[in-house]
Amino acid sequence: MNKPRYQENLSLHSPILLDKEYKAPKIAKMLSILKAADLIGAEQKYVAVDLGCSGGLFTQSLTQYFERIIGFDIDPHALSRAQNENQSPNLLFVLGSANDLPLPSDSVDLLLCNHVYEHVPDAPRLFSEIERILKPGGSCYLGAASRLTLIEPHYHLPFLSWLPKPLAHRYMRLAGRGSYYYENLRTLGGIRRLVSRFNTTDYTLQVVADPDRFHARDLLPKGSFFDRVPLWAWRALYSLLPSYIFILTKR
Repeated sequence: MNKPRYQENLSLHSPILLDKEYKAPKIAKMLSILKAADLIGAEQKYVAVDLGCSGGLFTQSLTQYFERIIGFDIDPHALSRAQNENQSPNLLFVLGSANDLPLPSDSVDLLLCNHVYEHVPDAPRLFSEIERILKPGGSCYLGAASRLTLIEPHYHLPFLSWLPKPLAHRYMRLAGRGSYYYENLRTLGGIRRLVSRFNTTDYTLQVVADPDRFHARDLLPKGSFFDRVPLWAWRALYSLLPSYIFILTKR
């Protein structure tokens, strides 16, 4: 089976990407982490970029913190929605590839890369582009799903990401979720190798330890089983967590 280069119009197949109610706690979580990392605040910075911006909900949340915000995606349907619903004068949406960004080197203060790496055809090139366009000392917010997640996050099929690609394609077809498993999720070790050129601050366990501060009750509902798991257990199982949150800083 020929491999498609991109998942164009992904939002047509996954309309939840454009769901404001679904995205709201995730946006609040991202903003709380950016504030904790002192990357947004009262003083407005210059340029932010949102890679894989989809409907622009994350992108829009940064308008008060930056003079200019640019959202990139290859999904024409989602970008049309973003342009229609977000009219801030300092906000621009561009149809384009995260593997080939039309931006000058050393030009961006903050970049969002939230659950994007597994969708691009060349993940190492993605992070080379991120490093290229960030200013020295500039930062990237990275949300990264793990291959070892028990329930695959895009199609909600158990162990889908664990399988070799031919078996994953067949599983998708048998489950009626499509004919091709495009995503290329990596283990924690694989993610760390992708970002090895950056200085990395890990916020994953900080979010788990204080879900109220970081607006993570969508992941850890109060009083639930996962809310009662002690932090030492999360640490022990760290390499098996379903996703990670890092702040990457250009050296």
